[in-house]
Amino acid sequence: VPNYLYGRNFCMATDSGIQSFCCVDQCNALMEALERSIAHPVASPGLITELVEALPSDTVAAPRNLSRSLRWKLDTIAEQHGGHVPLHGRLFAQWMHHAFPNECPLPRALDVTEAPMTNDEWRARRKISTDVS
Repeated sequence: VPNYLYGRNFCMATDSGIQSFCCVDQCNALMEALERSIAHPVASPGLITELVEALPSDTVAAPRNLSRSLRWKLDTIAEQHGGHVPLHGRLFAQWMHHAFPNECPLPRALDVTEAPMTNDEWRARRKISTDVS
């Protein structure tokens, strides 16, 4: 688990290459809470709605009422999968991004195969100096 949590895509390396500053993906904590409560790879939209409405995050207070639009999106996912929502699919990851926009990243597009860049790679590609003035 530590290798994943502190994987390259969650880290920004320093210029020296000796140190990295890593951030834990807050969406993982939200997903773990849902997985513990559901204890199954799929769930009904009603159960997910009930659990997410009671699930707080650093930027979303609970309890809350999910918007009609979020509930409709969840129902649409369930319609495509026999009445249940797969918790580990791309559509649910997109839905989690809408429910927790600051914690859950929008999943990559299906046709994107390029690995995430480090901060230094991004700056080098754009020819941005890493010197601090």
